[in-house]
Amino acid sequence: MAKISLGTFIIKKRKKVKLSSRQLALACNITPPYMNDIEKNKRIPSFDVLTKLSKELVLKEEEIYQLFDLAVDDSKGKVSYDIAEYIMNNDELRQCIRYVKKNNANIIWKNLLKEMKQED
Repeated sequence: MAKISLGTFIIKKRKKVKLSSRQLALACNITPPYMNDIEKNKRIPSFDVLTKLSKELVLKEEEIYQLFDLAVDDSKGKVSYDIAEYIMNNDELRQCIRYVKKNNANIIWKNLLKEMKQED
């Protein structure tokens, strides 16, 4: 299955809520040419623009995560915008990540996620 691009994702969601590219741009306080560049994968929007897009496109929580992840994938970034600030403001989390990385202990994350899902 081919991976969807950020631009394709936005176009698909925009059409679902019946907005033109111009309408979406204006609702997000960006110019229509800038929105056009985003939809053509020529520009990667900032955190603020992604947040506005998620609201205007009426995205569900998982779709918001996908939006942020696609923006990072397309920009060759390493961490999604929505979690980078959280990580940088949490010393303990950074220590945990570095421990897992240093010790190649990815099973820790898998077990933690499994436990968290059971608590839901």
